[in-house]
Amino acid sequence: MSKTDYVYAPHQDVKKLPEEVAAYLDGTGLLAKTQALRVSTVDAAGWPHASLLSVGEVLALPSGKIRFAIFPAAGAAANLARDGRLALTLSLGGGMTELRMRARPLANPDADIPLAFFEAELEAARTHVAPYASVTSGVTFSLHEPEAIVARWERQIAALRAAN
Repeated sequence: MSKTDYVYAPHQDVKKLPEEVAAYLDGTGLLAKTQALRVSTVDAAGWPHASLLSVGEVLALPSGKIRFAIFPAAGAAANLARDGRLALTLSLGGGMTELRMRARPLANPDADIPLAFFEAELEAARTHVAPYASVTSGVTFSLHEPEAIVARWERQIAALRAAN
């Protein structure tokens, strides 16, 4: 069998946050992490709702939980407050990693950060890979004012760490 043959590579569900994801979302080295993170929620009509976040709005905790900072008026914030289910998808290790989670609202400890905070518990992590190709990147971006944006992200990450 050749690597070019039709082969279905089933994903593997795990209950632990993959180390590569934890390292990418650890709140450090923000300027070098330019992959947009796709967050999918469920809207009030039952349809998928996609949003893009940056590493300045997502933090993986040592416990394996993940915190999010989202604009309060965004559809994703309303969906998480109402339903709590989400999937976070990012490209790492030659494939696509999907984290299925349930979120709950958190108090935002910093009044100067006008965002809604959520904390999500992992239900399953899946890595999708194909033997015939590697995913080389997800959606990436370039910051227009890196110093100002990273300073804002660092304040947001500090607030996410302090939230309860």
